[in-house]
Amino acid sequence: MTSNGCWMAFLLWTVSGLAGQDYCSLTVRVVTPDGRRPQVSVSVQEANGRVVEKDHESRDVRFCDLGGLPVTVKVGGSDTCNQVIVREVPIAWNEPYLLKVTYDPEPCLVCLPPPPRPICRVVFRIADRAGGWVPGAAINISHPAATSKITDSFGRASYVTRRGEQVRGSISVDDKLATFEFTCAEPVHEEWVKLEKR
Repeated sequence: MTSNGCWMAFLLWTVSGLAGQDYCSLTVRVVTPDGRRPQVSVSVQEANGRVVEKDHESRDVRFCDLGGLPVTVKVGGSDTCNQVIVREVPIAWNEPYLLKVTYDPEPCLVCLPPPPRPICRVVFRIADRAGGWVPGAAINISHPAATSKITDSFGRASYVTRRGEQVRGSISVDDKLATFEFTCAEPVHEEWVKLEKR
């Protein structure tokens, strides 16, 4: 090959290498189950921890400056309803990738009026001395109001009261008995009770 031929081959290799740098690594297309384009945040996390976030509105979002390792794509903000997380999304040099994600925001748009006073749901978890669940145990609540509950086959029963309320009562089944007293301070309170023989 002549020196001019070598020079031309080098130029072609250089131009093709530069052209490869212009490709976009990842395009994310988000659609709802009925085919609409929702307004939602889309973030991409690379293997080194770098995070890029963009807003998806009516068109695809592009993440062009990624490397060559798989990434994690999140559709919807952290701790939001129906967030979609796709792990190990393949990223390859000079090979654009289109990721299609179905995202359903409709169930998250239901707005319920807040209760006049915050409530606390108590979930009783009743076990015997060996740690086995106790079905059919009678939970007798004496305060704040007299009521009773029966545990299911996994030793559970639910009770709702007002937040900040003190709850007192007793639990009995066969020859076993236990008492309880606690303040229901959070939205959900789990009360674990171990029954002892009378």
